[in-house]
Amino acid sequence: MRKLTTALLPVALLATSFATHAATSDGKTFSVSAGWLHIMPQGEKQGVYGQNNLTQTPVNDPHAGFEIDDADTGAVLFDYYVNDNVSLELVAGVPPKMEILGKGSILGGAVDLSKVGKVGEVDAYTPVLLGKYQFGTVNSKFRPFVGAGIMYAHFDGFELESTVNPALNAAVGNGQLGLSATNVSIDDAIAPVATIGADYNFNKDWFATASVTYAHLKTKATLDINSSTLNSTLIKGETDIEINPIVTFVGLGYRF
Repeated sequence: MRKLTTALLPVALLATSFATHAATSDGKTFSVSAGWLHIMPQGEKQGVYGQNNLTQTPVNDPHAGFEIDDADTGAVLFDYYVNDNVSLELVAGVPPKMEILGKGSILGGAVDLSKVGKVGEVDAYTPVLLGKYQFGTVNSKFRPFVGAGIMYAHFDGFELESTVNPALNAAVGNGQLGLSATNVSIDDAIAPVATIGADYNFNKDWFATASVTYAHLKTKATLDINSSTLNSTLIKGETDIEINPIVTFVGLGYRF
């Protein structure tokens, strides 16, 4: 929460400083638009590291890791107009379920994550705050814009794929250790965001909008591998997850 508050404070102060000057020359102060987001993560595996308590050796698999698959979801955009050309925008939406894919081998090559494929999925809450500059005038039909801001990413509700634990047991200890992956946690993160797009105005109230946004987003995941036979945690591992999504949006909006 402290990380989120620190990130949002400058934006809140900016909004407050402009409050007395808000509204465009045709009297519009706010807009809301709804549409579809397509999320295309660009990151690559970052290695898996930790401690193997069974052999008392470090886990060091630099060529393994996890990547995020593409996803789609609905979104709502709220804009507050500072003047004819400047606005502040909040992007919110239905948290998409992001599929996490295993890449490379871990535990000295014993477990091939690439063969496991999907290792789980997680809900991603990623509100975005943007400052936008829109070219042209309020009477222009076509209005390109550019913007920059911040994304706050919160990951919740991780669900492990049912094939992961059988793969662990088949590869390590001939199934005698009763291995299971538990306590999977993905850290919250803050990322800088840049966007480019355009509105097409049907009239002064209704418009269509489209944009392409990039977020420089990286986080960390941790997990334990437990043994029910030994009643202990055998491996504590962690990995960076590089997401860096390109996000496209198309929608329909209304100004008031």
